[in-house]
Amino acid sequence: MKSVIKNVVVMAVFFVVVLAGSRAWAVVDIEGRYWFTDLNASAKVSSGGITGTDLDLARDLGVDDKKGFFDGRITLELGKHKIRYGFAPLQWSGTKTLSSSVTFNGQTYSASARVDTDVKLDYHRLGYEYDFIDTLDNRLGLIFEAKYFSGEARLTSSPLGLNENKTLRAPIPTIGVSGQVGLPFLFSVGGEVTGVTLGKRAYLYDAEAGVNIKPAPFVVISGGYRIFKLHIEDNDNKGDFTLKGPYVMLKADF
Repeated sequence: MKSVIKNVVVMAVFFVVVLAGSRAWAVVDIEGRYWFTDLNASAKVSSGGITGTDLDLARDLGVDDKKGFFDGRITLELGKHKIRYGFAPLQWSGTKTLSSSVTFNGQTYSASARVDTDVKLDYHRLGYEYDFIDTLDNRLGLIFEAKYFSGEARLTSSPLGLNENKTLRAPIPTIGVSGQVGLPFLFSVGGEVTGVTLGKRAYLYDAEAGVNIKPAPFVVISGGYRIFKLHIEDNDNKGDFTLKGPYVMLKADF
C-alpha cells in the first residue's frame, strides 16, 4: 500500500514539471475550513487470542461526540489539471466510570473503574484531479487520491494500573468525482465524493456538498455538509467510524 502514495507523489511531480512548462495558467488555491462534527464510532480491539469488547466510544467510554475541527487544503491548478493536498488533525477524549467490564487490546478494565480515553487521527489527502468539463463556473472532473491515516486510541485507568493503546497507520487509494454548477449573482453549488470498497470487510467514503459565493475575484466563501465514513474488519478486530456535519470554508486564489 505504501507504493500507492509513492506513485501518486511521482504522478503529482510529473504533472507539475510538464504543465508548469506549458502555457497553462497556474493558480494556487488555499482553503481553510471549520467542520462542526457529530461522531459515531465503535471499535473492537483484540490481542493475544483475547477477544476485545465491542465499544461505542461515546456511550461506553464517555468520548465527546460533538466537536469542531480545522481542515486545511492547498490546490495547484494547471488548466484542467489539479494537484491537491489536504490535512485534518482530529482528536477526541473522554472520561467514564465503567458500568461493566470491558476488554481492550488484551487487557480487561473492570466495572466501576474510572477510564480515560484519548483518540487521535491525522487525515492526509494527496491527489490528482482532471476536469474534463471546465467552462466558466461549471466543471466536472475525476479524482485519484491517496488518503493516509495516522492515529492512536488509548485507554488509561490509574486505579487499575492499565495504559493500553492501539495505533493505526493506513494508506488507502481512492477514486471519485467532483463537480460544480454556476448560478446567478456570483453563486454556485458543488461537491465531491471519493472512496473505495472491499465489500463488507472494509470501505471508505468522504463526501461533501455546498453553496459557494464569490464576493471578490480571488475569494470564495462556502457553507455545506460533509460526511466521512471508514469501516474496517480484520479477524477479531473491527472499527466503524462516522463523522458528519456542516462546514464553513474560506478560499483564496493566488
